Amino acid sequence: MKKILIVGASSSGLILAHQLLRAGYDVTVINSPASGEIRTGPLPLFQFTLGEAVARERALDLTMWEGMAPHITGVDLLLHPPQGDPAAVRGRFAAPGVSVDHRIKMADWLESFEDRGGKVVIHGVTVTDLDYFTRMFHLIVVAVGGGELGQLFDHNSDIARAKERTVAQVLIDDVPPGPYASSGGDLALVGSAREVRGILAPVLTTQGECHILQLVSNPGGPMDSWPDRPGPDEQLRRAKEIVGRYFPDMYERIVHAQLIGERSTSTHRISPHARRAIAQLPSGGHVLGLGDMVVTTDPMAAQESNLSVHSAQHYYKRILDHGDQGFTPEWMQETFDGFWSGQDSAHTGMGAAASGLSEMLDGMWEPDAPAHVGEVFGAATFHQPVADRIIEGLADPRSYAEWLMDPEQARAYLASVLPQALPVS
Repeated sequence: MKKILIVGASSSGLILAHQLLRAGYDVTVINSPASGEIRTGPLPLFQFTLGEAVARERALDLTMWEGMAPHITGVDLLLHPPQGDPAAVRGRFAAPGVSVDHRIKMADWLESFEDRGGKVVIHGVTVTDLDYFTRMFHLIVVAVGGGELGQLFDHNSDIARAKERTVAQVLIDDVPPGPYASSGGDLALVGSAREVRGILAPVLTTQGECHILQLVSNPGGPMDSWPDRPGPDEQLRRAKEIVGRYFPDMYERIVHAQLIGERSTSTHRISPHARRAIAQLPSGGHVLGLGDMVVTTDPMAAQESNLSVHSAQHYYKRILDHGDQGFTPEWMQETFDGFWSGQDSAHTGMGAAASGLSEMLDGMWEPDAPAHVGEVFGAATFHQPVADRIIEGLADPRSYAEWLMDPEQARAYLASVLPQALPVS
């Protein structure tokens, strides 16, 4: 029986661990901290799970809180271009997403993995440890980034641009429902300006349902002056000030908001990136990177959960199909390459597609932004099928290659629908 070690209780690492365990593999997950510490730990980067990814998690019996968690039925996108009047693109998902504090998901999944017979070791891991573990396991997958292990995997400047971001988050109460809320869920309210992007969405936390406000600032943006890491109350005050300046409609929803308690704020410095997928250890052994370790996208693209699910399922299929053969560096590279740019399965090509979406959203307010992107978003402000197609595409960003990323195809699509267009109510 193949013995596989997964380092890191991340989304991708735990999804892969659960799948391999179901298939009869001997799987060990090593992580620090333990599940109880994860639940009460710092507020991680927010990411709601889109409908297609929810369905795949459901198939693995990993949606324990789905009946309690708020559903995200679409996006209300507030556009604030550098010149011109504000506009809105409101679209719905084909299947609703689910919004759960990442601390709940990871803690539940780690405990469930152990309850189902998986082995969990709570311990930090060094490069020296990995060297030793290569003698014990047939394959080691590193599914957590940062620190000493993150330095093992070189940045791959050939396939992704890195641009540092400042992200600030607050968990808040006293936020009224949006105008499009219903018993089936609510839209995520998203603001987009050149200097800053914001998202306001309901979320399930350990303290019940509340809202999260996440702000993502470009270099030179309004959060560059936050190196002092403000206290919780001051961070909420600054967040409200920024929202009031850039997104007045969003400000109306949060003007009376209050923090929900401890561990309700966080700030992050992130750089969307892609790393080399294979790392060589001092002894000559190799380990394979997965998830955030090798691909991180802009938070505004809402692709982190998508990438976690698809990368885990792609790796799982590759491991399953490999049978009793050895996991060579060549096999590892082919595995990552398929996830990044392949076209032969339901899970391949997601890396490049998500990265391309991030770059498009990042550059849409720049002077050199492709003209056809502005034309498409302009049409979406008054023609509902265009708006829905943009928003629905988030569930599978590969679909944008069929129209949005190509000027000729985008304009051909608009020409086919706009003659019959009616203004959106």
